[in-house]
Amino acid sequence: MQLGVHSPAPNDPELVSSALGGAGHAFSHLMGRHAPHLRRVIAKRLRNPEDVLDVLQDTRLAIWRALGSYDAGRPFEAWVTSIALNKCRDWGRRQLVRRRVLLQLQEEIAIQAGHLHAQSPEKLIIERERVHALRRALDELPQQFRQPLLLTALRELSQADAGRALRLTPKAIENRVRRARGRLSQALLASA
Repeated sequence: MQLGVHSPAPNDPELVSSALGGAGHAFSHLMGRHAPHLRRVIAKRLRNPEDVLDVLQDTRLAIWRALGSYDAGRPFEAWVTSIALNKCRDWGRRQLVRRRVLLQLQEEIAIQAGHLHAQSPEKLIIERERVHALRRALDELPQQFRQPLLLTALRELSQADAGRALRLTPKAIENRVRRARGRLSQALLASA
């Protein structure tokens, strides 16, 4: 090797091999190299910048977990792109489930409200407005607070189960649910 001449940067398969061999910097280098592309792929499918960051993090974790299955004969960028697209689809399915659960909750609240109160048009309009205010407040919650709240309150998961689903500690779930409820209370009071 000549002095003053830098060795060429390792290619993706070499970095994958190094990362699998325990060189943590190799995976960081791989992700640094491909993160801008992955961010663009994800951002084209998701509108909310916080959601983009969440899915990017999920993608990074999925890449790390699947690194041993990477075929060095295939372009690494195509492989990580397919993982990112799968994570976007997963996110979309979770959003669809949440929307359906929220819609069902709204309908149940409206039905219960109609049975508990006299069916006067004024009371129905007030209850409908409360449901809409709740939906707006939930939609405005940052994803990091909304997910734990929906899992524990609507799906009735324990904090430990919600933590496993979101890869968080039960204490983190507890704190996020408490903050979510506080934000919801503030938003509902402001809309009243």
